[in-house]
Amino acid sequence: MPKKVGDNMNFPIPGFVPVPSAEIMQTISIVSLIVGVCFVGAGLLFLFLNKKKGKEKKATALWIFIGVGALLIVNHGIQLLF
Repeated sequence: MPKKVGDNMNFPIPGFVPVPSAEIMQTISIVSLIVGVCFVGAGLLFLFLNKKKGKEKKATALWIFIGVGALLIVNHGIQLLF
């Protein structure tokens, strides 16, 4: 029988460390993916609203917000593929 990728990673996990099941981890990834999409959408919306008002100097926080959202999308999107 062929080995899976994670078969040789059998580390002992202490009993006091809570380990969620695979279904819970999938739910967490789905929720984080949705939160990432909302972050990017809200960041882009406020970025375009600020450009219309002419307040382009304070856009750094919005770009950070968009970057965090994009990071969540990429990270949890890839986790959901595997």
